[in-house]
Parts: sequence; C-alpha cells; structure tokens
Amino acid sequence: MSTHPPSKRKEIYKYTAPWTLYSMNWSVRPDKRFRLAVGSFVEEYNNKVQIVQLDEETSEFAVRSTFDHPYPTTKIMWIPDSKGLYPDLLATSGDYLRVWHQNADGESRMACLLNNNKNSDFCAPLTSFDWNEVDPNLIGTSSIDTTCTIWGLETGQIMGRVNVVSGHVKTQLI
Repeated sequence: MSTHPPSKRKEIYKYTAPWTLYSMNWSVRPDKRFRLAVGSFVEEYNNKVQIVQLDEETSEFAVRSTFDHPYPTTKIMWIPDSKGLYPDLLATSGDYLRVWHQNADGESRMACLLNNNKNSDFCAPLTSFDWNEVDPNLIGTSSIDTTCTIWGLETGQIMGRVNVVSGHVKTQLI
C-alpha cells in the first residue's frame, strides 16, 4: 500500500485560447518546462501571440504573456535550445520573419524584423520557416513568391537565397 498522496498529474492537459489558433510550438528549454507559444488566426491585421505555461501545482495552463502580432502567424517556433545556452528567443512568420526576445520576467520584445522583399510596395508573405538545430544562428524561410532565404540572426543579414529562376544557394547553408 502506497503512503504517497495521489499525484495531480493529468493524462490530458487543455488550454482554451480567447481566439481561434493557427500556430503553436513547445519550448525545449530545460528552465521553461511545459511552455507553449500560440498564435491567433483572426481575419484582420491585429492578431496575438500568447505564451502559456503549465502550472505544475494546479495542473492548469496559465498565460505568462500576450503580445500583438500583425496578421496571423503562419508559423511560430522557439529557439531549438534544449540546454539553455542561447538567449530565450521565439520566431514568428507572417508578412515578415520576426524574432522576439523573452526577458526574465516573461515579457516579449521584438529583437529583429527580417525582410527580403526588394519592392517596398509588395510584401510576399512567408509560408513557413525552420530553425537550424545545429547552428541556432540560422533560420531558413520560404515565401509565397517561391523564394527560400537563409538568415543569419547575429547580423540580420541574408546568408543565402534560392528561387525557381536561379536555383542557386550556398550548399554549406542547407
């Protein structure tokens, strides 16, 4: 017979956002267990990103922060840092690639906005992106205009680009 009190752990945890959700991603940082970023899908310019985290004492998700995001996030992703060695960063895509820094209080501020559009009158939305797990300084984006771009976060510069017309990119970046 066990003398331990029953565990509060559930088999299924649920979080209900105040709006329709389109994107989400788990943080893998060891110091931020059970933390999620979720992006809204509202058919207008003003959308939201919310950071929620499981409160292990209550077994409920709690909102840690909410910030504005232009247009729905087509993808949202925490830096792939399972050892907690890098700054606590979150990236979102939509009209541009945005990288957000999470401070110790859980507040988010935009660290950089990356735009590879040559024409300021037209913005080709980003359909997706992925963070390089070997070198978290690199993020690759894909756009509705058929362009794939590799970004260096330390400089905010394009490291390589490929599109249907040229088909060339530095192979060491892929």
